Amino acid sequence: MTPDISKILEDWPFEPGSLNVRLVQISDSRQVVQVRSEMGIVQMETTGRPDGHTFDGEESLLDLLESRIQAHQATGEDTGPFQIDRDQAQALREEAALYYQRYVALMSLEQFDAVVADANRNLRVFDLCRDHALSSEDQEVLEQFRPQVIATRARAQAAKAIGEGDAKSALAAINEAIEDIQSQVQELGTAEPLEIQLLVGMRDVLVPRLPSSQRVELEQRLKAAIDAENYELAAVLRDELRMMK
Repeated sequence: MTPDISKILEDWPFEPGSLNVRLVQISDSRQVVQVRSEMGIVQMETTGRPDGHTFDGEESLLDLLESRIQAHQATGEDTGPFQIDRDQAQALREEAALYYQRYVALMSLEQFDAVVADANRNLRVFDLCRDHALSSEDQEVLEQFRPQVIATRARAQAAKAIGEGDAKSALAAINEAIEDIQSQVQELGTAEPLEIQLLVGMRDVLVPRLPSSQRVELEQRLKAAIDAENYELAAVLRDELRMMK
């Protein structure tokens, strides 16, 4: 078998200005996602770690470290919190980048459940580094990307719900993401990220699709939010009611 892949590249020419992605059935039990770039083709597994590597029988480094954390906590010994060093934190970030590349490709293929799974998985990486990294830099460096991952997850959830004719669930996914991002902004004291504008724009498109019968439900949720002094949620719901008018 020749190592030259020129014929493969010729059969799938690169198209500038678009994301060149496809799903390929390798066998009855294996499907891969391929991305065509100017220089060649990147192939990723659709399950497990995108490059197919495993760690001591675990699917990924994240899974391995999470299992060690659970084992550490199960001992009941007062040995302090489980911590990860700089090398492990760097390896986790590199692993998260692989999953990021895959869920971007899967989003273009409308594989929304897989996008949500990979986004949730990367949020677990952010949580692990924030809670267990030795270095404050390693604890904080990924937090700047949290809004992007939350927004991507919400977009996938909303797109799937819209495809199923469920505008209400789509709206709920977007509102939850907006609240999550706003909560982070408030906690960290950072500027409002562009992801909120993106999600609000999606919500503006969705609200007119809601049946008028849901106005009563929104009003009830608004009252409950005000009673609970959750004024951020109340502002979101008030905007929705105004758009329904």
